[in-house]
Amino acid sequence: MKALQYAQNVADLFALPEGYLKVKQLMDSDTASLDEVAEVILLDPILTAKLLKLANSAIYNLPYQVESVSKALLILGKTQVYNLILSIGIASACSNIDSSSIDLERFWEQSVNAALIAKFLAQCCQLKPCDRYYVAGLLHNIGEMVVLHNDATLANQCQNYSAEEKPWQRQQQLLEFTYANCGAELLHLWQLPDSIVAPVALQHSYKFDPKNKPQLVLYLAVRLALANQHPEMYTTKQLVDPFVLELLQLTQQDVIRAIDFCNTEGLFILSVLNPRISTIY
Repeated sequence: MKALQYAQNVADLFALPEGYLKVKQLMDSDTASLDEVAEVILLDPILTAKLLKLANSAIYNLPYQVESVSKALLILGKTQVYNLILSIGIASACSNIDSSSIDLERFWEQSVNAALIAKFLAQCCQLKPCDRYYVAGLLHNIGEMVVLHNDATLANQCQNYSAEEKPWQRQQQLLEFTYANCGAELLHLWQLPDSIVAPVALQHSYKFDPKNKPQLVLYLAVRLALANQHPEMYTTKQLVDPFVLELLQLTQQDVIRAIDFCNTEGLFILSVLNPRISTIY
C-alpha cells in the first residue's frame, strides 16, 4: 500500500476537532472580524485554555500577560493564532488513536522538540512567521500516527531503529515510504497550507536548495531533536550535513541555544498539548 492510501484510510477517522474547522472557516473569510473568531474559540473552553497557555509561553516571550482570546488575536494576529489552534487540534486528533503499540512518550517528545527547535532556528534566521516553522516541526512525524492506525505491527517495528539505521531509513525499508511521505499526504488531504506541507514532505531530502529555507530549517530541526532525544545513539555531527548550517548562516552556538530552548520549554508545551504524557515526567 502506498503513502497516499495510508493517509486516505484515516483522513475521515483521524479528524480535526469541529471547533478548529469552524475557526479555520472564519480565518479563511475576508469578512470575518476578530470578535467573530474569538466568539467561536470561546465556545470550546479546553481550546481557549490551551490557546492562552501557549500564547503566554516562552515561545512568544511577550512582555505582558495575554488574558483573553480577543487580546491574543489582537497581539499575535489571526495567522499565529490559527497556527496555535492547529497544533492544539492535531494533538486532540492524535489522542483519539489507540497508541498502545508505540512509545507515545517518544512520539510526543520528538514532535515537540522538533517544533521548538524549528521555531528557534527560524527566529535566528529572521524567517517569518516563525510559528509556521513551529507547526511544521510539530507535524513532521504525524505519519507515524497514520501508519499506527493502519497497521500497528508495522508501526511498532518502525520504532526499532538504531545507530546504524536511522528512523526514516527503517521506515523506507519496512513500508517503502517514510512517515514524512504519508504525513504530508494526510496534511494535504486536510487542506493545510503548502508552506507547512512542503517542508514536512521534504524533510529527508538531501537536495538542498538555498532558497528553500523552510525545508532546510525542518531538516535541521528534525535531526537536532533526534540527537537530543537519543544522545546514546546519535550525535549532531552524524545526522546533520554542515552545508545546511552554511546555507542558513547558523553557528554551532545557534545549534546549542536551540537545543537548550527546547529542553527548557519542552515539558511545558507537552503539558499543554498532551497532559496525559506530561504527568509521566
